[in-house]
Amino acid sequence: MMTAKDIVKKYSDTKTLPHVAIKVSQLVNDERSTMHDFEEIIKLDPVLVTRLLRLVNSPYFGLVQKVESITKAVVFCGMKQLRNLVAVEALRQMFHGGDEQFSREKLWLHSATVAILAEMIAKRIFGFAAEDIFLAGIVHDIGLVAEDQVAGEALRKAAKAVQQGKGELIQCEQEAIGTDHCEVGVTLARDWKLPDEVLKAIKYHHDSSRKFPLQSITSIIQLAEFMAAKMQYSPVPHAPVPALSESLARHVKNMMANYRVIVRDLPSEMAKARELYQIE
Repeated sequence: MMTAKDIVKKYSDTKTLPHVAIKVSQLVNDERSTMHDFEEIIKLDPVLVTRLLRLVNSPYFGLVQKVESITKAVVFCGMKQLRNLVAVEALRQMFHGGDEQFSREKLWLHSATVAILAEMIAKRIFGFAAEDIFLAGIVHDIGLVAEDQVAGEALRKAAKAVQQGKGELIQCEQEAIGTDHCEVGVTLARDWKLPDEVLKAIKYHHDSSRKFPLQSITSIIQLAEFMAAKMQYSPVPHAPVPALSESLARHVKNMMANYRVIVRDLPSEMAKARELYQIE
């Protein structure tokens, strides 16, 4: 049996995000940061510069003149959306490999779907900007990637137990591995200096026994996970739909018409995300 710290220690693929991603995240959390600070970091990564320029020149921003300088691109993109772009670019390489019982490609699609749904819920249901929520959605299951590399056989045993109806994923992980992807994920993300609210969402996104504020990142990620599972966007085939707390279930029932519109509009929002972040 292994602990979350054991898995993170043995995770040889990448214990930390690339330097650029970590530095950008730190700058976002530092009120003293300037756009010049971001520019100095971004220009160190040619691939990221290309992604950034493609993003700001996309129809999403609707700019009349083409932006060709990093400085202007950073200004138009904004700090938190830039952080999300960096995170997506850094993480996409982790989500390769797997098999029918557990596929990292399916996990990437699941994570992207949860991120997009969470952003839609935040904006459409609660009416606030959602950059941290998108980030939380992208990274909420990152612990599964580390488990796949370090304890792949045990993870597949857990996935098989889920498919056989023996329990929810984190329960089966704890029995097969000794820990679960929530604990592993928050241990990784803490090293990456991600915001506290994002860390909380990673740790508790499967915990329906705790009550979180309705508009918190954790509650919104739980809602997005629930919806993604309902639509069969799951990293483990035939996994049961995660339970919602009583308050979240009541909220969904009361706002059902609004959530149906979100489900209707999800394909177009996913197409937009593919264009913005090159999510496949």
